[in-house]
Amino acid sequence: MGQFITVEELPRYAPGELKLDSLAVGKADFRLRVFRYAPSDIWVPPSENFLIVVYREGTTSMNRRVTGAWKQDHVGRGVTTLLTRAEASNWRWSHDIEVSHFYISPTLMAKTASEAFDRDAEAVELHDLLKIDDPVLTWISDQMVQEVAAEGPGGRLCYDALALQASVHILRKYASVRFKMPCSQGRFRPAHARLIEDYIEQNISRNITLDELANICNCTPVQFARKFHVHYGMRPHAYVLNRKVERACQHLRKDRLALKEIALLSGFSDQSHLNRVFRRHMNLTPAEYRKQSA
Repeated sequence: MGQFITVEELPRYAPGELKLDSLAVGKADFRLRVFRYAPSDIWVPPSENFLIVVYREGTTSMNRRVTGAWKQDHVGRGVTTLLTRAEASNWRWSHDIEVSHFYISPTLMAKTASEAFDRDAEAVELHDLLKIDDPVLTWISDQMVQEVAAEGPGGRLCYDALALQASVHILRKYASVRFKMPCSQGRFRPAHARLIEDYIEQNISRNITLDELANICNCTPVQFARKFHVHYGMRPHAYVLNRKVERACQHLRKDRLALKEIALLSGFSDQSHLNRVFRRHMNLTPAEYRKQSA
């Protein structure tokens, strides 16, 4: 046995009657098993996977200790228990129960978190919760059991879709995710580029700081500036000035506003600032541009 026990090793420490296993249908990194358990008092070593227990039949008082003191609650159908990975645990209950176990690999959870939140996840931890009333997980468990038992056409696709739904639901409600700092090399991910461009457009009428833009991508200003130059071929300040000039051009073509108003609407400090930057970019003054566009 290695540092953490595997799915196959769990019954050594929590012996019960195995009634169903998804191994032939679903992916190994999200495995479902259904067990029937007699009253037990067990100790389980740290596991390599996250464990979600969905109670199917029977009611009992459940005592559990992960770290610190024992916790006790009443469990039965409709109740779910969560245990993060890499934690030893004690369990004690006094009546027969039938449960579904979800074993979810950390690799799958990190991959799903990266896709769900559009940021590179470094680590995921589940909240250690003895009792939650979650009809979504109860429903998913029932549907998975039906798919595995039926062995019908399309069962693998249905199972994988349910596994994804369960993973996203758990990440949203019962997990803490630590994200990687983005690498300063290469281009932005498309979603990050859209967020940056939308933020600039929505805030073009005021001074936008480098810190603000860097926070969008959860990186330092230095990292952001390097990555921005690779992606857009210019520094953030130059890009923002270009967008301000383009916004001024739109007003000059469509509106009869005074130049000082256009300057403020386009994010320049005053008309003089607009004139200087506009001439440098367009090789003519705002007034001359307006006249040519008339």
